[in-house]
Amino acid sequence: MNEEQNILETQFLNAAATHLHEHPGCTPFVAVPRGHNLESIEAFQDNPNRIRKALKVQTPESFILYFNKFCNDDSMVVLNDDSQSVTGLLDYHGVAEPSWCEHEVKYACPKSREWDTWTRFNKHKFDQLAFAEFIEENIKDFAEPSGGELLEIATKFSVIRTAVFNSGVKLQSGEFEFQFSEQNNSKGTVTVPEKIAIGIAPFHNGTKYRISARLRYRLRDGELKIWFELIEPEKVLEDAFNEVKTVIRNGIDKVMMIEAAA
Repeated sequence: MNEEQNILETQFLNAAATHLHEHPGCTPFVAVPRGHNLESIEAFQDNPNRIRKALKVQTPESFILYFNKFCNDDSMVVLNDDSQSVTGLLDYHGVAEPSWCEHEVKYACPKSREWDTWTRFNKHKFDQLAFAEFIEENIKDFAEPSGGELLEIATKFSVIRTAVFNSGVKLQSGEFEFQFSEQNNSKGTVTVPEKIAIGIAPFHNGTKYRISARLRYRLRDGELKIWFELIEPEKVLEDAFNEVKTVIRNGIDKVMMIEAAA
């Protein structure tokens, strides 16, 4: 290839790499020869061309503050009952003009420490000492019976840690009475309620809800196993998320809100 051909080839490659092709109804494109790359110079500008951010917030109030600061007429809020989350699409499509949808804020209703604890140990079978320790560690969560009453039960279970349980009966009051004997031949009983109730917030920094639970037990070879079963915890989560949706609706107006999976 002679010098003239080299010059022509170079001019052709440069033209192909820099020329923007636009046709009605089609996406614009640039022909990039082998050995060349397209590079953005946006990073060298004083400001980016648009906001690209997916922010995760910890409270509905923070969601409202951020969304109201950046929203426009085309912004949209998606309420997702399946994942119990709220997503604000700040640069959403307009009716006549599509958008990049790269700026959003999300509140995923993070669970509280208390909710994680009680759901993790739901239906977990404790021996009497482990059950006593669980009561003591979470005493502030109890609504009924009072924390003081349950602490007495926990203390008694701790004292009789080596006891052999002989029988368990359900009293007319609904409580369970367990008879036990110890190595020194002393005998006694311990009574526990049929149901308990706790007051905890399902979501971090959220409203507290009353949740009932049934106490269950099993006696086998003198060993007592006891556990609790939360009653309809999923209904509590549903109610808590409905409250979140109400807070969001009251704090944001003039934009579309839909219930869907974002």
